[in-house]
Amino acid sequence: MFHRVWRRRLRRNHELDAIRGIAAFVVLLHHAWLAMPRPWHDMAEPSSLWLFLRPAFLLRYTPLGLLVDGPRCVGLFFVLSGYVLAISLSGPRAGGYGRFVVRRLCRIYLPFAAIILVSAMVWGLVPAAGDRVPEASDWLSQGQWSVVPAFAVLLGHLAMIGTPALQSLDPPMWSLVVEMRVSLIFPLLYLVMTRYRAIGIAGVAVLYLLSCGIMSARDEVVPLSFGTSLLLTLDYMPLFVVGILLHQGRERLWHVWRSMPVIHRCVAILSVVGAYIAFQRSMPATEAALMAWAPGIGAHVAIDVTKNIIWQLSVAGGSVAAIMIALHSQRASRWLDLRPFQWLGSISYSLYLVHMPVLMAMVHALHGHMPMPAILAVSIILSLAVATLGFHWIEQPAIALGRHLTRRTMSAPVAVVP
Repeated sequence: MFHRVWRRRLRRNHELDAIRGIAAFVVLLHHAWLAMPRPWHDMAEPSSLWLFLRPAFLLRYTPLGLLVDGPRCVGLFFVLSGYVLAISLSGPRAGGYGRFVVRRLCRIYLPFAAIILVSAMVWGLVPAAGDRVPEASDWLSQGQWSVVPAFAVLLGHLAMIGTPALQSLDPPMWSLVVEMRVSLIFPLLYLVMTRYRAIGIAGVAVLYLLSCGIMSARDEVVPLSFGTSLLLTLDYMPLFVVGILLHQGRERLWHVWRSMPVIHRCVAILSVVGAYIAFQRSMPATEAALMAWAPGIGAHVAIDVTKNIIWQLSVAGGSVAAIMIALHSQRASRWLDLRPFQWLGSISYSLYLVHMPVLMAMVHALHGHMPMPAILAVSIILSLAVATLGFHWIEQPAIALGRHLTRRTMSAPVAVVP
């Protein structure tokens, strides 16, 4: 019975791979959108019907915004990691801690390190790399590739220190720092959530609130030190826990959902969406009330923590819904089985790693010769091509190395690792 369930879970991992691929592509679109110059982001109120079709308006006030919602897709990665890693630890080939860590190092760290080295080499080859690009947004021209990759900087990247200056060669690496750190303690986290769930949830919640509050009190939107970088890791740990809990209670959750009348499901969905929209609309008034109740740093921290909690809840809820639909809906499964989505799923990690170095190289090399939208379109296509090469030349050999180093005589299916 157990092995039949296990094989079914493994067969359904391709849907999760497709979700991961779509999310990685959305992150690519998100960064391409952020690179567009300021006029493209103008949010002034439209004064005519035609102005309602501006990209900034459409991406802010319509569902098209999901196409560039990179931050929530990164949160989805964390929930997916928690879910799939929980599967791997609960399966017949879970193995020991050393085996788990070696595979994670080969799966996550080795491709990351390779792309960091490649990005540093490309930085040296691209003309005027690191200089300001007037045609691009300030986010791209002032914040990315902004530090000369000297030896100490390169070492800081490879050591995953996690501060902005030591992430400039590949800015999305901040999430890989979180992923790698959580991976090192994930078996313990899984054990606690399995045997002492209430204590584990309470402990993670306390650590999350402390980390979020301290970062807010320090007014650090991004970590400026190694210590704050560790706090950022704690800030995202609840999303991994959501993945573990979903793995443990997926069948029960689906049974409860399926047993509800359709009208009750619709009411539940509309209530959640309505509550989220109401919160977003009422946030200015809420901030004013908090400032009056606890002026100064107390209100500032309370507001930031409240916003962060709502954001995490929205990410967790959306991620759980996406995973449940992928695993239980035959219609969704058919769509996710389409070859383009499966291809995106196979190259998702490589795409996440390479797209910013490719984008930065293209912008610095081609600005002044091509319009910025054309440069970004070329960057998107080239990112997909480079990611495909990276998957075959870097990612797959690294995975094979991890399997070779941890090979066991026992023959059993191997869980897909995100």
